[in-house]
Amino acid sequence: MVDYRATDVGSFEMKIGETHTLESLRQAVIPPYVMIVPFLELPDEVKLVRQDNLDEDGIHGCVFALRAVAVGEGVLRVGFRDLRKGDVVIEKSIQVKVR
Repeated sequence: MVDYRATDVGSFEMKIGETHTLESLRQAVIPPYVMIVPFLELPDEVKLVRQDNLDEDGIHGCVFALRAVAVGEGVLRVGFRDLRKGDVVIEKSIQVKVR
């Protein structure tokens, strides 16, 4: 069970030292979204601990484990990049506050 789903949240809070999971956006493997990979850009207050693939066929996405390392707030970006060109094809920004 994940703590947050990028599709469902616009913001969330963490305490220093806590680790929470964030499910990336999801995208069916259909044209033109056949060759895409998930990406995550984090503010300095949050670090990526690990990234695990979803256990579903036919869906792009993953689960990120995030650890709060400093007090502050910022915006994380999550989405998909085209594997061939590197261009962002889908993205969402989420506000994160660490206390």
